[in-house]
Amino acid sequence: MKPEKLSGLYNLSCLNAHDLIDELYESVHTNDGDPLVTSEEVKAIRQKFLSKIRQELELIQSAADEASGL
Repeated sequence: MKPEKLSGLYNLSCLNAHDLIDELYESVHTNDGDPLVTSEEVKAIRQKFLSKIRQELELIQSAADEASGL
């Protein structure tokens, strides 16, 4: 894999992760802008986003593995 393609995959994954973090911030607030305070609700939201962010991190690792011939 060419370095430019690898860098592009890293970039895509990081941009997706940034978007997810922005969504997470919005998700832990009500439509009125008040933060959620229910621990169980926040935990469920956190778990959902953690899974999605891990997918982006896995894409980075997979791309690096492929580029290094693993």
